[in-house]
Amino acid sequence: MDEYGGQLVLATRSAITVRLALANEGPLVGRLVAQHGGPQWDWLDWTQVYPYWLIGEVEGVPRGTVMAVPGAPFGRVEFLCIDATLSHRQKAVLARDLGYAAIASCQLMGSQAVLSTINAPGTGWDRIATRRGWVNMGTGTLILKRITHE
Repeated sequence: MDEYGGQLVLATRSAITVRLALANEGPLVGRLVAQHGGPQWDWLDWTQVYPYWLIGEVEGVPRGTVMAVPGAPFGRVEFLCIDATLSHRQKAVLARDLGYAAIASCQLMGSQAVLSTINAPGTGWDRIATRRGWVNMGTGTLILKRITHE
């Protein structure tokens, strides 16, 4: 990890940089998620994303994001969203770098293992994850409970 222009940079490769989203970048993270395959629920409030989201930039332009939620003993890495208009190589490198940076973030905060959900059938993500050492824990139902603060 390096300091880069006042931002915590977790990985950098040629034109690709992965960094921690800043406290005021919630709306940017929300747009990246909505534009690149994540949920688009209008009731989500994206103002509080720090310190859980990483942003991947290609040539200084935000083109992807991922959520890293450290915990002990388990952390979670979710909502990897990558701009589909990037070249195949850029998408692959950005996905790899965002994923590894998210895992490293969880590890730094005490996670001994990281869980993630692949909700993209037929895309090959499960095959890629297996090749990179992930273990399929089985299948299940992805559930969500909306919490209101009224």
